[in-house]
Amino acid sequence: MPGHTHLNSIRIDGDISLGGLFPVHARGNDGKACGELKKEKGIHRLEAMLFALDRINNDNELLPNITLGARILDTCSRDTHALEQSLTFVQALIEKDSTDVKCLSGGPPIITKPERVVGVIGASASSVSIMVANILRLFKIPQVSYASTAPELSDNTRYDFFSRVVPPDTYQAQAMVDIVKAMRWNYVSTVASEGNYGESGVDAFIQKSREDGGICISQSVKIPREPRPGEFDKIIRRLTENPNARVVIIFANEDDIKRLLQAAKKANQTGHFIWVGSDSWGSKITPILNQEEMAEGAVTILPKRQSIR
Repeated sequence: MPGHTHLNSIRIDGDISLGGLFPVHARGNDGKACGELKKEKGIHRLEAMLFALDRINNDNELLPNITLGARILDTCSRDTHALEQSLTFVQALIEKDSTDVKCLSGGPPIITKPERVVGVIGASASSVSIMVANILRLFKIPQVSYASTAPELSDNTRYDFFSRVVPPDTYQAQAMVDIVKAMRWNYVSTVASEGNYGESGVDAFIQKSREDGGICISQSVKIPREPRPGEFDKIIRRLTENPNARVVIIFANEDDIKRLLQAAKKANQTGHFIWVGSDSWGSKITPILNQEEMAEGAVTILPKRQSIR
């Protein structure tokens, strides 16, 4: 039903509980909170946390006589929905007034408090992490993100309980500038998803390109948070207004990238654009599935990582 809160969660009992925030579902449409399943961005990362918990709990030397538990929630790729869900993490720290609560038998009520989380793993999108961080810091709950790269999250005065295991976008923006200059592409356009990740990423690229010089920005296009029908067709038309600016720098979420490539295919622009994508594209299959020819020649950025054996 429209407006209904879907509390999709996993609960694992333990001596110490960790919170988890993952975009298991995409954004919903028509008033629904959650949409389709996100395999690469959501389920794979969720499985990684569960795998890590199993490894730690089965190691007799790492945390002897202590079992880690978890309360993992689905953000549905939406910051406002994630904020509602993450209130679960702070419920145990909120004192409730039960003086007016009485049982039918006249005895005192038995109120079960939710488990307390000592830290939260997540979120994925920077906009979600920012929203959640503002709540968690009030209760001094540490937060560690596995994918949020917005530069503003580096501000320790505002996000003093937030940390992350990925570098901020300033690094990949510099990498993009280096790639563009190495390929001698001096005339480019930029595309950003509306929100902290997309807009701050493109801003970082533009700033770095000005500092280094030699790169001219044809135009900067922003994808609305809630795109209207035909919005991506309009963006492709704008990008083709200047045929000399074939190189397109993309800081966008994977759903927007997929729909942008679909619009380019619809407009018979196969092979026209040279895409330079940020880590939200990276090595994911989802954005290019069944339209691989549209991504031919694309260059995408991915943070350095190691395989776990």
